[in-house]
Amino acid sequence: MLNVLSTLLAIRTSSAINLFFFYVQKLPLIGKRINNSIYARTELKRSVTALVVAVLLLWSLLSKLLYLYLLVYLPVTAANEWSHGHESLVLFVHVFVLISFLVAGISSANVLEPKREKYVAVKLMRMSPRLYMHASLSYRYVVFLGSYIPALLLFVLLLQGTVWQAVMLAVSVTGWRVLCEYLHLKLYEKTKLVLVKQVAFVWMVIIAGYIVAYLPIFLEEAPLVGPLLMHGLSALVITLLGAWAAVQITRYRHYREAVDAATKRDDPLLNIGAMIADASKSSVQTEENDYAEDSMRREPFEGKEGYAYLNAIFFARHRSLIRRPLYKCLAIVAAAGIIGAIGMMLMNRIQPELMQLELTMLFPILPLAMNLLTLGETTCRAMFYHCDISLTRYSFYRSAAYEHFFIRLRKMTGHNLLIAAVLGGTLTLVAFTASGGMQWLDVVLLWLSIGTLAVFFTLHHLFLYYIFQPYSTDLNVKNPLYFIVSFVVSGACGFAIIFPLSPMVFTCVVLSIAIVYGVVATVSIRKYAHATFRVK
Repeated sequence: MLNVLSTLLAIRTSSAINLFFFYVQKLPLIGKRINNSIYARTELKRSVTALVVAVLLLWSLLSKLLYLYLLVYLPVTAANEWSHGHESLVLFVHVFVLISFLVAGISSANVLEPKREKYVAVKLMRMSPRLYMHASLSYRYVVFLGSYIPALLLFVLLLQGTVWQAVMLAVSVTGWRVLCEYLHLKLYEKTKLVLVKQVAFVWMVIIAGYIVAYLPIFLEEAPLVGPLLMHGLSALVITLLGAWAAVQITRYRHYREAVDAATKRDDPLLNIGAMIADASKSSVQTEENDYAEDSMRREPFEGKEGYAYLNAIFFARHRSLIRRPLYKCLAIVAAAGIIGAIGMMLMNRIQPELMQLELTMLFPILPLAMNLLTLGETTCRAMFYHCDISLTRYSFYRSAAYEHFFIRLRKMTGHNLLIAAVLGGTLTLVAFTASGGMQWLDVVLLWLSIGTLAVFFTLHHLFLYYIFQPYSTDLNVKNPLYFIVSFVVSGACGFAIIFPLSPMVFTCVVLSIAIVYGVVATVSIRKYAHATFRVK
């Protein structure tokens, strides 16, 4: 099994290194100095294998720390005043158990998980399915336990727990997940049902699990499972069940069927590519009435030429793709504002002392709200599929990226400013009905911040589109740099909630970031988009 494990690690590290080289080649300046011969340098790959493995192990620990902090520790500590006297450690264990045991146990099963690595190892390299699964599961759960122990130690000790409690939780969750792997395997053997692919059921479990997990934070009478799992006998029983499941997994004889069920779904030459492509393309399909003669009036195109004329035709012929999400956002925001205002008015009449909502309290949520509401990714996807997928093959179109970037920026900014205006109106209305009055300076700052954020996120989406062009011909998104930049921006939105600023400081910060980002984006697109804005 050690030889199989060594081969699997070689596949993973080689894939990671090849992916790294591929996207480094796309970077300006540096990329031109790296030629394709680097993919054949096996000695170089072997020399950095230890570094790649170390990075993967470090990421396993870091991901556990982020998960425990954001989804478990932060909600428990941030909502201490609502916890109705529940101990923080008990609440922490309760939330952790519901999410990591119940939700993850049903929604995740490595033994039936479709993976390209599984296809390459078993189908292309003719590796024994049994040995592959033994090596893969062993590596996964050894790393799983090794990364959970230090992560749980940190947060359990911060909540005045003990080392034994942290280790007990880590061993318990590992044993439970191994048991779930075996149960998923037996369920497939008996019924040919891959539970993790039952999307409706899995999402029902996820939603119900998270509701039950966070309910004790707000309700005094909500039951807690934390004390049960903190008992040594419960941990011993779960650990023994996990050990029994591990033995059964090593003795299992029907891995060929289980691996075939997964690799058929993940075969890059069979179903998975077509499924993803069909799902992505269905999201950018136009309606027949978009091409009706009476809908293509000449007025929107008069006086325009060149790329302005081209984009005017695009937005006219694909207006259903552009307007449909716009109207949905406007309807959702308006409906939420009306319902919120009515609710505030009723609560003011019933118990006025409960409603302490002020306009200044809404500023920290603005970045997250505008990140979710602004139209960017859907519009860029439509532009790529219906326009740029063909035109980016020509150098004259790529060289003019800076020109049509600004044309699209103006159009998309108009749509997002409309969403910003409706959002600003609804938030002002809700705050007014809750407090009965407000400072006009706060109203001005609120609207200025929302408008600036609308411009910022429009610029952000177009910048990612022109510099990284993340879409393949099947509309898949695989560019890691695209995900990294998106993650940083999303993290900044969460940072604004965790560390709120005063309205004046918040508005100044938002304006400054938008201006700096705008300068960086326009300079980068002018200088590099001719090379980066192409079909992958």
